[in-house]
Amino acid sequence: MFAWPVKKQLPQERDTAEPDLDATIAAWQRTQDTTAADRLITAYQPFIRKTVASLSGRYIDTANDEEWSLGLAAFYEAMQRFIPGKGSFLSFARLVIASRLKTYWQQEHRNRTLNLDEMELAEDDVDRLARELSMADDIRRLASELYSYGIQFSDLVRATPKHQDTRQNVLAIAKALSNDAELMAVIRQKKRLPVQQVATKLAVSSKVVKRNRIYLLAATLVYSQPDSEVAAWLDEVRGHQA
Repeated sequence: MFAWPVKKQLPQERDTAEPDLDATIAAWQRTQDTTAADRLITAYQPFIRKTVASLSGRYIDTANDEEWSLGLAAFYEAMQRFIPGKGSFLSFARLVIASRLKTYWQQEHRNRTLNLDEMELAEDDVDRLARELSMADDIRRLASELYSYGIQFSDLVRATPKHQDTRQNVLAIAKALSNDAELMAVIRQKKRLPVQQVATKLAVSSKVVKRNRIYLLAATLVYSQPDSEVAAWLDEVRGHQA
């Protein structure tokens, strides 16, 4: 979800290639072996140094710069907090490093510009950004599914109800609809929302269903996958209403 800028690599420094890094991190989380952690951090020092240098906008002296020590500590923190299967570990590590560096610079009263596509990172924002990153796979799957119904994200943006009360009402209908096996079977078979059937069976206004058809259909498809991060996010939008 975030377009990280590609910078020219520092002289004689390259990212260490490890195709199964995410799996390696997951295995380490089960053991918490300190020796294995040291090996991983050492192997990815070029990545850490390049990330810190990119964010700092200057060369990093590993012997004297506090930012270097913070980068190493942040990488280890990322190893502990990463959720396997939810995005890329290295992308998550960048988020954690960026957050920790900004906190340090704020405490030191330094004026720094983070090279994050003008994205502001506060101390607690890493949790929000990590969650958004973990939603990326769910969103890609949703986009593919919506396409099979003739819906694009641009359509969904335009169709989103402008008023909060309307959104919450439509999301409550979507939640109920996603739990109705008979209606869901019709939706998946016909690739459309049976407006009158939904209104009748769920005892809701057919005008509301028809007027919010696209948003309702998309939300219903999300809720039909209850373990997705997007479904959890919709529950927050819905105000955790039953």
